[in-house]
Amino acid sequence: MLTPLPTRPKTWSFFMVNPERQRSVIAILGALAVAIALLWRPITEMGDHIWGPSTPWTNGDFIGAWWLFWAMAQPEDWLSQLHWPHGEASLWTSFPNPFDAMALGPVLAHLPFPGAWNAMVLGHHLGNIAATVCLARAAGVRGVGAFVAGALIAASPVMLLEIGLGHTLTAAVWPGLLGLALLLRGHDRWAGLLIGVQGLCYLYTGLGFGLVALLLKPRLGLALALVVVGPYLWWLAPQLSVATAVAPPDGHNSLPLDGLFWLAQQQWFRAHPVLLVGFAAPILAQAKHRPMLKRWAFAALCMLVLALGPTPSWVRNDPLFISPLAWLVSWTPGMGRMHHPVRFTMVLLPLLAVMFAHIVSRKTRLLLPVSLALVALTARTMDDAVGWRASPTPPGVAAAEWVAERGTAVVDLGSRSMEGLALQPIHRLPLLAGFHPRHSPPPHLDPTVFRRVDRWADGEPQPGLAAQLRALGFSHVLAIQRGAAAPIDVRAVEAALGSPVAPGVYAL
Repeated sequence: MLTPLPTRPKTWSFFMVNPERQRSVIAILGALAVAIALLWRPITEMGDHIWGPSTPWTNGDFIGAWWLFWAMAQPEDWLSQLHWPHGEASLWTSFPNPFDAMALGPVLAHLPFPGAWNAMVLGHHLGNIAATVCLARAAGVRGVGAFVAGALIAASPVMLLEIGLGHTLTAAVWPGLLGLALLLRGHDRWAGLLIGVQGLCYLYTGLGFGLVALLLKPRLGLALALVVVGPYLWWLAPQLSVATAVAPPDGHNSLPLDGLFWLAQQQWFRAHPVLLVGFAAPILAQAKHRPMLKRWAFAALCMLVLALGPTPSWVRNDPLFISPLAWLVSWTPGMGRMHHPVRFTMVLLPLLAVMFAHIVSRKTRLLLPVSLALVALTARTMDDAVGWRASPTPPGVAAAEWVAERGTAVVDLGSRSMEGLALQPIHRLPLLAGFHPRHSPPPHLDPTVFRRVDRWADGEPQPGLAAQLRALGFSHVLAIQRGAAAPIDVRAVEAALGSPVAPGVYAL
């Protein structure tokens, strides 16, 4: 009788060839290859242009995020140099959360801009895609179906929306997706910790993933999410009354229904329409998965309700009816600050992708080629999904360099919101600007000077304003024309201060 060979210790199993692990790796690499192919042109230019809004240097969201990364890399406290001479409020009271700037700012400061910034943006996008594939595999999807799930996420422009606006962490949902994958594999404690990390990325997506996890597989270990995010919530709670957030100009920035059908005029609000077929998974998938997929469909429906916002619309900004979410936003502490329900789309679409992947796993021969063909049709839209060609140099660099050697503090006349923050890393002087619009400064500050400067920028004479600014320590006024998005009229400034001492610079 032959003696059986000794079995290898389980500790070595990770390093051995595992067919299931191989399929997962192939699915991830395939989905990432699709994402790179769809974004090939901007990837080849990522060292020369900013991946962001089409006009990044007048976009407060982008400038604010970019400035935070710069400020976190400096030894000085640059928050004290905003809203001069008062200073800006603590970052801990600001949404979105500043943790990525704290962690990555000192790293990116030593790498070339904009290439390093764009690489971070691309990394979050690819991370979301890879994590979607991992979630699909954990949900029992075959490798080919998981690949399709990742490809559909890669082909949905709305998944780039927040990343492209500079909200690097609010668009990073890969921690939450990996948390759900670990939950499905029985690692509920690790799942709870990762969902807590998602809450640090952005409180509301953390809340969304927590809700999804409880609907899919409630486990006690999920409570560890509170261990991670709890200290931040404890710090933030007493300050909610003074931690202000500026709503978008059109109210709640929600997902329009036409975006789900690839019909949105603003193409960056589009999701791949095939994803909606995922709602049929409880009927079309293999019978053994259908009970589970009913929970998935309900979780996705909850995320859809959140993504559509308090006033769902077919076309953006054209409300159809009032959602129950409106009551939640109005009465739940902290929810009134949720001005961007569209961010829940980042949770919704991966759920739909996994459900559709279950259908693909059952009808692979039919749905695989059809899905890939429909993904390929999105190439042009994905290429234009975000502004890829913006200049890495903000307007007014020459004026900022001139005043850097001669000034003490500056008033940037064209900085009606955060535009002036784009030049502060160049002139490195205190600034009459911050994270709030000039016409609506933080509630703890006297708004008089800010509003008078705003009227000055409109060409209205403001007797005595120049002397008041000098008394506050300001030495120069920058008059940088940044285009139609931030026009200024210098007639009142010239009447008070005379001719510019350098192009775009007036001495107080």
